[in-house]
Amino acid sequence: MIGVVKRNNVSLKIGIIGGGNVATHFFKSLGEIVVKQIFVRKKEENLHLPLSLLSESKDLRILDLAIIIIAVSDDQIINVMAKYHFDPDQTILHTSGSVEMDVIHQKHLKCGVLYPLMTLSKEDIIDYQQMPLLIEGSEESDLLLINQLAESISHHVTYFDSQDRKIIHLTAVIANNFTTSLLLDVEEILKKNQLDKFLLVPLMKETIRKVFDLGGIKSITGPAIRKDQKIIDVHLDLLSNYPEILDLYQFFTHRIQKI
Repeated sequence: MIGVVKRNNVSLKIGIIGGGNVATHFFKSLGEIVVKQIFVRKKEENLHLPLSLLSESKDLRILDLAIIIIAVSDDQIINVMAKYHFDPDQTILHTSGSVEMDVIHQKHLKCGVLYPLMTLSKEDIIDYQQMPLLIEGSEESDLLLINQLAESISHHVTYFDSQDRKIIHLTAVIANNFTTSLLLDVEEILKKNQLDKFLLVPLMKETIRKVFDLGGIKSITGPAIRKDQKIIDVHLDLLSNYPEILDLYQFFTHRIQKI
């Protein structure tokens, strides 16, 4: 898509390549911009976006764009750089937490990163002003330009180099994806026993608050940290029909008891 970011009386023309989750949310977050095009591989696969704006063109040199955001899956960034044509004066960004900026810099000197530290699905309603954006730029002038764009979206913009961003992405995967996986196990147990999963919502909210306010060690409660083997044995018996969850329970119990 193409539009204009206005900030501090300066206008930036922006292009976005991709139609997936991240691309869709950058489209939404820049919604006040006059959108002209969205660059995708196949129009029919991106009907969640306005059809009249979709384009399959791969030549962006003819467009007066200051920044182009490559919002595709990590393994497709290299393919985009190979298949699309850019002007040397354009600043090219990717949105990955785990891919180094050099993937673009090897082919295009003016480049950077605009990584949203958030779980994003197309249908999600996100408060973009509260969404952390991690930025990086190949040159100071590019970084200033990227920062200008990022601050037009979010109140939480921070510079990180590629190595630090990789570590943050790793911890985000553990905190988000692994926690979600455990909650899937919780949901399975409750569903099979016809119990309401939403009873756990206040507990989960308070757990997250305590971890960030007090720290993880001070937040741990329950039978494992108390070494209450009687309750642990009851739980193990209840999990006898859930062998994979049983293994996880034993693993985390032993880990907590080592603290």
